[in-house]
Amino acid sequence: MRALIFLLVFFQSAYVYAQPPGGGRRGNSNQSQNSGAREVQKFESQKMSGIIEYDSKKTIKKLKLKKSDSVASIVVAKIENHNLQMNKINTENKDLFEGLDIVVNQNMEIARSTQNRELMRETMTMVREKLQPIQEQIRSDEEELNNQLKALLNEDQNEKWLKFQKAEKEKIMPRRRGDDARNRPDNYNNQSRRRRG
Repeated sequence: MRALIFLLVFFQSAYVYAQPPGGGRRGNSNQSQNSGAREVQKFESQKMSGIIEYDSKKTIKKLKLKKSDSVASIVVAKIENHNLQMNKINTENKDLFEGLDIVVNQNMEIARSTQNRELMRETMTMVREKLQPIQEQIRSDEEELNNQLKALLNEDQNEKWLKFQKAEKEKIMPRRRGDDARNRPDNYNNQSRRRRG
């Protein structure tokens, strides 16, 4: 597996240095200045896979459990067990994550400079294929944790847990650009049509 990742990174870096951005033309310096003005998020495969380790103290606080409760100690044990599982998954896939980060970030730079959408499509397909088994394992572990906590907590506490879990997931997901029309709610486009006509 390491040899495959190494070869993939090697060929990608060879491709990156084979031709400078813009096809080697020096006359178009404005293009490179404009592309540098916009901050670009780096791809992080570990976050993309959905690995989340929960802070047990923060979780107890969010669920409004007292540290002296027997339920609180069991909840802490379940969360720490989940964190160990996530840490194990992270360790087992460390090389894959590092390789994907390098390849995807290089391909994003190339695709941006050459405006090659096909390269981005191929890269994201590769990422989905590589991360899918890891994401399925994480979902399974997460579902197991949720079922265990559901059995321990009352309905109100379980709802708080699910809300807290959703907020933690949203923290690690990359933010989308707000100005993009694809990020607008569906009813926004419908309202603007009514006003015009």
